[in-house]
Amino acid sequence: MLTLKDIAKEAGVSVMTVSNVINGKNSKVSKETIERVQKIIRDMHYTPNLNARSLAKHESKLIAVFVSSFISSENVFKDPYVSDLFGEIESAIHEKGYYTIIQTVEEPQNAINLLQNWQADGAIFLSNQSPENMKFLSEYCQCPLVFIDSTNSLLNDYLTIEIDDKKGGYLATKYLIENGHKKIGFAGFLDEKESVIKERYKGYIQAMEEAGYTKFVNHIQTATSYEEGIKVGKKIAKKKLDLTGLFATADLFALGLIEGAKQNGMNIPKNLSVVGFDNLSLCQFVSPRLTTVSQDIAHKGRAAVELLLKAIKKEEITSRRIICDVKLEEHQTVRKI
Repeated sequence: MLTLKDIAKEAGVSVMTVSNVINGKNSKVSKETIERVQKIIRDMHYTPNLNARSLAKHESKLIAVFVSSFISSENVFKDPYVSDLFGEIESAIHEKGYYTIIQTVEEPQNAINLLQNWQADGAIFLSNQSPENMKFLSEYCQCPLVFIDSTNSLLNDYLTIEIDDKKGGYLATKYLIENGHKKIGFAGFLDEKESVIKERYKGYIQAMEEAGYTKFVNHIQTATSYEEGIKVGKKIAKKKLDLTGLFATADLFALGLIEGAKQNGMNIPKNLSVVGFDNLSLCQFVSPRLTTVSQDIAHKGRAAVELLLKAIKKEEITSRRIICDVKLEEHQTVRKI
């Protein structure tokens, strides 16, 4: 196996100089020496021994990314939100010289076991975790954790990246109201647990109450998949739901709903106005273009990585709870009545 000593001998420099070049510590190394060492490394196909480096520095350079298995039992990347967010996270991790492992998990204990086996430097949880799960994971994991889309209403000392979901629900509903709609539905899965969907529902209710439309409140309890969207779209087209506007808590669901309604003779937005949530990249390829609440997924993913690396490096963290803003993107799926 090729060693630093072999490279140093070939370059006519010390082993320490070679190590400094490989690790980017070039302040005391001349430009000519750096270029000579790097050329030898390329020519001799040298690959650093990550395990040895990990033992020496007590770090693995591995960041684990976990997705709860309820997102998808088959392929997590079928969910475009997960794909977009993970892509941003992986890019940011790579830019910082770390490596990414992604895994679906069923229970918090599964994540703890994997982190111990991998000796990861830190982990990011992409899907919603309950306060109980966040507490359990934080107590038993030996590395820093960042939680994305996990509502931390108790303001415990966790590292979280959230968006202003309540504001998003309010903006979507208010926009439909401003365009003359009263019979506005809310589509999303609600239970007793804290969740981003519940926060969006609070925003919906606030807008309806301000307009005096509480008698028109209509919650459609549904999963927010494309397939479920088609089913709800068909119900609306068959007049089983009396609505002129609908706030869909996920773009993927909204696109399915539009397709289901169109398959059964409805025109969007002539017969039904729809506002989605997320502003996924795939929406630009669909007609009519979906009006949606936009969250900056790129900023969200990179903020999570930046926060985690600060914790790993034990740097000062001024805010452990980061709440990203949202805005309404007006396009073609809302009609003024």
